[in-house]
Amino acid sequence: MSKPIESCHIGVGLRIRIIREALDMTQGDLAKRVGLTRVSVTNIEIGRQRLLLHTVEQFAKALGTTPKNLLKGIWL
Repeated sequence: MSKPIESCHIGVGLRIRIIREALDMTQGDLAKRVGLTRVSVTNIEIGRQRLLLHTVEQFAKALGTTPKNLLKGIWL
């Protein structure tokens, strides 16, 4: 039985996707910048794959933002 997707993971994944698309960056481009596969980026963006803290920092740097901005407002 798989664990349910938590809203915080969906929220940060959505924010990553929004910023990535605003930068006209593909999932493959972002994957190369953070050292993951495109499938992992896809899963992170839909909240299926959880992010580790150091990965949040890598995503923020690759997207030209801060970890604080990526995580802002995701916990309700």
